[in-house]
Amino acid sequence: MAVLSKIRDRSLFLIIIIGMALFAFVASPKDIVNFFKSDKTNFVGSINGEDISREEFTTQIKAFKSQRSTINDSQASKAVWDNLTSEKIYSSQLYKAGIVVGEKDIWEALINDNSIKNNAQFQNEAGLFDEESLKAYIADLQEDSSENGKTRWASWIGYERSLKQNLERNAYLNLVKSGIGVSSEEGKQNYELNNTNLSGKYVFLPYYTIPDSTITVSDSDIEAYINTHKNDYQVKASRDLQYVIFDLLASEEDKELIKKELTNLFEDKEEYSNAAKANVTVIGLKNTEDYVNFISENSDTPFNDQFVFKNTLNPQIADSLFNLKVGAIYGPYEEGEYLKVSKIIESKDVPSVKASHILVAYEGAMRANPEIKRTKEEAEIEANKILKTVKKRGVDFAAEAKISSDGPSATKGGDLGWFKEGRMTPKFNDWVFSHKKNDIGLVETEFGFHIIKNVDLKSEKGLKLASVSKIVLPSEQTENRVFIEAETFAANIAKGQDFTELANENKYTIKNAQKLGRKEDKIPGLKGNNPSLVYWSFDEDREIGNSKRFDIDKAYVVAQLTNKEAEGLQSVKSATTLVRPKVIIDKKAEIFTKKLQEGSLDEIAEREEIRVQKTGDVSFNNPSSSAIGREKAVLGTLLAMKEGEIVRGIKGNNGVYALELVKKTSPKELESYEPYRLELVKAVKKDNNTIFNALKEASEIEDYRN
Repeated sequence: MAVLSKIRDRSLFLIIIIGMALFAFVASPKDIVNFFKSDKTNFVGSINGEDISREEFTTQIKAFKSQRSTINDSQASKAVWDNLTSEKIYSSQLYKAGIVVGEKDIWEALINDNSIKNNAQFQNEAGLFDEESLKAYIADLQEDSSENGKTRWASWIGYERSLKQNLERNAYLNLVKSGIGVSSEEGKQNYELNNTNLSGKYVFLPYYTIPDSTITVSDSDIEAYINTHKNDYQVKASRDLQYVIFDLLASEEDKELIKKELTNLFEDKEEYSNAAKANVTVIGLKNTEDYVNFISENSDTPFNDQFVFKNTLNPQIADSLFNLKVGAIYGPYEEGEYLKVSKIIESKDVPSVKASHILVAYEGAMRANPEIKRTKEEAEIEANKILKTVKKRGVDFAAEAKISSDGPSATKGGDLGWFKEGRMTPKFNDWVFSHKKNDIGLVETEFGFHIIKNVDLKSEKGLKLASVSKIVLPSEQTENRVFIEAETFAANIAKGQDFTELANENKYTIKNAQKLGRKEDKIPGLKGNNPSLVYWSFDEDREIGNSKRFDIDKAYVVAQLTNKEAEGLQSVKSATTLVRPKVIIDKKAEIFTKKLQEGSLDEIAEREEIRVQKTGDVSFNNPSSSAIGREKAVLGTLLAMKEGEIVRGIKGNNGVYALELVKKTSPKELESYEPYRLELVKAVKKDNNTIFNALKEASEIEDYRN
């Protein structure tokens, strides 16, 4: 007891020691030193000198994930970081401009949001929006100190924050766009580009006439091209990996053991009960009638009380199951990641209805389009009028639905297809399953007023199953075998054996992951998120050729670092695949340009055994459908030429040209070029991304999330 007391007294100390031991186990000594030396431990980043605290960041991630259950931590981190970056950039720009988005602006946006205005929770007895109801709701949210209340409050703050971000972004963009001008002269130029007709002749030497194999490209050629086009080859730091996956899959022997476990559940058996101090009879699947408890005690999936239908089951088992009688047991059989046995406990014909409807919604009805302004009373009058119309002989219900329905099925003539009982909202469901084929009636639900037509009725055999499922997992022996296989491969690579040769020798499949960014966690070919591989590859001490075994979900991975790309100008090695074709084109263009330097177009055509071609009537902004019509370099050159002039060596997308301008017809002058000026204004002001990307590039952004 004395020892226990001492442990209790020093529990905090022990927790710290255990925590440090675990940290030391997963981290390198350098990581531990860096952790305690870092002055960034309380911040995840900085945008234009404004620090983003760890607390602020994690709070936003939690709120973000609470609204999106399927998103993982890494995706949430990226989304929140991007949102914060946008928010801080726009806020700082507005501050410099002397514009502040305040609480009053946010409240105005809030009460004018249709999702708030049309929410019945914030409406008075007359069905009108009530600000006081909204204020009371917000106050209740803030005062709720439960965990659920805190989560809901964080979500509400996130919603208000998004409103503020939209207001700030729109305010800034409108401010910038109001200062964007296009002159009348530019409008005139736009008009001339559209309407100056050009006619010429040309000879054309296509690149494909010189085989790529005859062009020599050296590393220095690649390097020279990259240096000449530096802006095009700026890259972020990246890593290339090659890896082998050792899947932790159940063997056939493992599956047989699970099947045996399932079949042992069929019959009753005697077992000793510690509680009763005697043998008791344990009822098996054949004889049990308490299916909920039996499934709960013996299955990895819960009891499903719903009927299943032949077309919803795996075709390989559907026929067999539907040919059995009630009380029969089928299996074991494999379905997805489970082995199952199923007992048929009920069989009956389940009715289905094929129906169409015309929805007449009203303001405030659930999911009603915000543009709908009719009252509930007006909607009811309208619905009754439509009901009388469609009940008349010869009236096409589908055609009326396309015209009158407010529901999403309107485009399909109101057709809802086939559905079974319980799928639709209760009042709608009760009507269709209590009426005959071709009956038409009116039903009110929370969505509005429905004019319903039963198009067809049928019944389908359904089975209710008591299914015992066991997830198929590898046994301990299988896990050990796979671990030894992966560890042996990793150890041999660490000793210096060639990764590719050893993998091929063992008939392992090698997979590659290229250009992995520092913050990526999706590895091509691997399931789920695996940031540990990327983190390892970016360690500053990591060298090309280093390898390691990783434990991932249901597998081991042995990975080797094959390439490191530093941030900045792309290396010759990594850029070769992209740059080599462009260097080849440049070298071909040099050859062709020399061939086009001497003689008239007719003389060049005769010498090169090609023909002189005509451009047809073209303009810069309205090219013809001929090959030259897609060559902006050629069209631009024609526009700048004088009649009778020849220009040689124009490099196009498909080859090199020599051009002669035959005729240039300028358009007549206009009294006003305003329509053409406004056309340019519209194009310029439409592009929000360019504005934000320019701001982002000019901002000082430091990211410490790694």
